[in-house]
Amino acid sequence: MFNKDQLPESFRREFIREVFFPLALVLVIVWASASISVFWAAKHSNHEAVLQQENIIKTAFSQSMTEHQRQLHSLTNWPPFSRILQQPQLDMRWLDDNVGHWLYQMFGHQDIFILNPQDRVVAGWQNGQRITNQRWSLFEDALAPWLLRQSQPHGSGTKDNVDFVRIDQRAALMAASAIGSENAESGYRLIGIKYLDDGFLNALAQRSLINHLHYIGENAIPPDQARLQLRSRLGPSAGDFAWLPERPGARMLKLLIPLMTAVLLVTTLVCAGMMLRLWRLRLRLAQSMLRLGASEAQAQHLAFHDVLTGLANRALIDERLTQALARATRSHSQTALLLLDLDRFKNINDTYGHHAGDDLIIEVAHRLSALLRESDTVGRIGGDEFVIVMEDIQQLADIETLCQRIIATLSMPYTLLGSEAWVGVSIGAALAPQDGTERQELMRKADIALYEAKNDGRGQYRLFVRAMDESVQTRQQIAADLRSALQQQQGLEVWYQPLMDISGNQIVGFEALLRWHHAQRGAIPPSEFIPIAEETGLILQIGEWVLREACHVSLRWPALTIAVNVSPLQFRAAGFVQHFQEIVQSEGADARNIELEITEGVLIEDEREARAIIIALREAGFRIALDDFGTGYSSLNYLSHFPVDKIKIDRSFTQSLGVAENSAAIIESVVRLGHAMGLTVTAEGVETSGQMTALKEAGCNQLQGYLFSQAVPPDKIALMLDKRKAG
Repeated sequence: MFNKDQLPESFRREFIREVFFPLALVLVIVWASASISVFWAAKHSNHEAVLQQENIIKTAFSQSMTEHQRQLHSLTNWPPFSRILQQPQLDMRWLDDNVGHWLYQMFGHQDIFILNPQDRVVAGWQNGQRITNQRWSLFEDALAPWLLRQSQPHGSGTKDNVDFVRIDQRAALMAASAIGSENAESGYRLIGIKYLDDGFLNALAQRSLINHLHYIGENAIPPDQARLQLRSRLGPSAGDFAWLPERPGARMLKLLIPLMTAVLLVTTLVCAGMMLRLWRLRLRLAQSMLRLGASEAQAQHLAFHDVLTGLANRALIDERLTQALARATRSHSQTALLLLDLDRFKNINDTYGHHAGDDLIIEVAHRLSALLRESDTVGRIGGDEFVIVMEDIQQLADIETLCQRIIATLSMPYTLLGSEAWVGVSIGAALAPQDGTERQELMRKADIALYEAKNDGRGQYRLFVRAMDESVQTRQQIAADLRSALQQQQGLEVWYQPLMDISGNQIVGFEALLRWHHAQRGAIPPSEFIPIAEETGLILQIGEWVLREACHVSLRWPALTIAVNVSPLQFRAAGFVQHFQEIVQSEGADARNIELEITEGVLIEDEREARAIIIALREAGFRIALDDFGTGYSSLNYLSHFPVDKIKIDRSFTQSLGVAENSAAIIESVVRLGHAMGLTVTAEGVETSGQMTALKEAGCNQLQGYLFSQAVPPDKIALMLDKRKAG
C-alpha cells in the first residue's frame, strides 16, 4: 500500500493550508461559540437564582421583624399589665408568669427587660428566668440609638420600635414597645430580644426553602456560598449571613452538555469525512508522481541504512563523519563521535532468543533517535554497537548532557515476550579537532574511551583524554607481566585478613586476599590488576591457584573458615562447581571449611542459572557469602531468591557511621533482616572502636577491618593466633 509518509512536503503544506486550516478554524469557532454561550447562560441563571433567594431571605427577615413586633405589642396593650406596673409594690410573680415565662415559652424571646420612665430596669428575664438588673449593662450601649429615638418628644418618637441589632457580636431581632394604650401610656417600656441563632435561622430557612442559612459575622465565606449583609433601619450592620444557593445553571449544563457534545461531534465527523475525501482525491494525483522515484529512493536507502533499524549503516556513518570533519575544519567548529555498546545484551539473546534481541535493538534505535537533534546522525555498525555523529558542538557540557540522557533512557525497562528486561549502555566519546581530524583516528580514540567506560563498571560514559592511550599500553604491559608472574610463581602471594567475632577478641576465620609485588613497579593493588585479569581471562587460573592456597591454610587450621573471593567470570565458567570440588578434594581439604564470597554482579546476569550454581555449591559443602551487600541493584530481593549463608555489609556503610545520619539505622535494618532469614552478618571496613561499638549494638555477628589487623602472609597466621590466644 502507498505510504503517505513518502509524499512531498509541499503536498502536505498545500493540503493543510487550503483544506485543513479553514475547516479546523470553522470547528474551533463553532465549539468556542457553543461553549461560551452555554456556560454564560449557566452563569447568568445561577446569578439570577442568587438574587431571587436573596430577596426571599430579606422578605423572610422583614416578616420576622413584623411578627416579633406584633408579639410584643400584644402584651404591652394588655390593660392588666399597665395596672400592675402602676402599683406601689410590683407583683414579681405575676410578671414572671405573664411576661418573662409567657414571652419565652410562647414566642421564644430570649432576653426581656422592663424599663421605667427613667430608663432604669425594673425587671429582666433570660430564657424565661428572672435575672439581676446588672445584665442590662450588656445591652444598654447597643440599644441606646433605638431607645433614644423612641424617647424623643411627641411627634418625632414612636410608640413601638423594632429593628435588627448586633449585641455582643451576635445578630439579634429587637423590639421596644411602650406599655399601655395609645391614650394612656404608663411611661414604661418592654424590650424583647430574639437572637438570630441556628434555631431561628433553621426555621426561617425551612419556611423559605433556603439551604444551609447561617450567621458568619464579618468572616470570609467559601467560594460556593452566597452572602447577605443584614442592616438595621438606622444604618449599622447587624452582621452577615451566608447560604448555599441554588444553581440551576449547573443542572442546565448537565442536560445541555451531552446534547451539545453530540451535535459538535457529528459536526466534527462530517468535517473530518470531508477532509478525508479531499485528501484521497489529492493523494491519487500525487501517487502517480511519486511511484516512479520510490524504487530508486528505496534502493538508495537500503544501500546506506541498516535493514533492521533503519538507522545509518557503517558506510553512511563513514561518509557523514568525513563530511562533518571537513566542515569542522573549514568553520573552526567541533565535531563529536560517540560509540555506544549495550551492556548485558548477550544475556537477552540467550534468555529470550534472537527474535526478542532484534526487537530490543529496534527499540534502542527508536529511543536514540528521539534524543538527537536533526543535525546529528545515529547509526548501527554492529550487533549491539551504535555510533552518533554530533556537529557544531558549542561546549563540552553538550556531549556530557547527551551521554547522561542516553544512559538514563536506555536503562529503562523493555517489554520482551510479555516480561520486562533491562540492558545498559557504555559510551566512549572523542572530539575533533582536539582528538584528531581523521575519521579512523577519531574512531580509534572513541573506541579507547568506550573501553575505559566498560572497564570502569559499565553503564557510564568516558570522554577521550591522552592518558587513556597511555593507559591502554600500560594495561597491555601489566597483563603480560601478570601472565608471566602466574606462570613463574613469582611476585604473586595470598595473604589473609582475620574475621573477628563481635567481641573483637576471637578470630573465627580468614579472608584470602591476592597480593602482587611487581619487580619494577612495586606493589600493585588488586583494584588495578584484578580487572585486567578479568579482561584477559587470567582470573580463571589465578582463582584456582588462590583456592589451592586457601585449602593449604584450611588444612593447618581446620577450626577456622577460609573465605575465597569468586569473580563473575569464574562463576559463569562451564563446569565451575565440579572444578572447585575437584580442587578441594585433590588438596585433601574439607569444603565445609571454605567460604566462597560472590558479589551481586554474578547474580544479575542470569538469576535462574546463578541460583542453580549456588545450590550446587552448598550441596558440595561450600558456604556462600554475599559480598559488598547493599551496593547492588536490589540486594534485599537477592536474599529471598538465593540460598546464601552470610551477608557482608559493604565498607561504605561502616565508614559512614557517625557521619551520615541514617547509616546506623540502615545497618540495623540489614542486620535484623539477615537474622530473620537465619544468616550470619559480617561488617567490613571496621577501623575505629566507635564503629565496632555501633556494629555490636546493631547486632552484627562478625567484624573485619584494619582495627584488628591488615592482611598478613600465611607464615604470620600462627603468630597472630598465638597473640590473640594469649591476650
